[in-house]
Amino acid sequence: MSEGATASDSPFIKGRNARLYGKQRDSNPYAEGSEDHQAWAQAFDEAADDRQEQDGGTVDPQASAGI
Repeated sequence: MSEGATASDSPFIKGRNARLYGKQRDSNPYAEGSEDHQAWAQAFDEAADDRQEQDGGTVDPQASAGI
């Protein structure tokens, strides 16, 4: 990361945010084949996995046991 850059400037964070804010996968702004392009796409895809886990909810075993 360059001097003065923040974590939110990283291609990974930008890819994650793009997915969370409803952008399309083909909106990747980095040159195809570059490390930045790959990081952005990976984060975009992983954000989809995170959303599915959140949407599915979790089961609290203590709550179902009546504790």
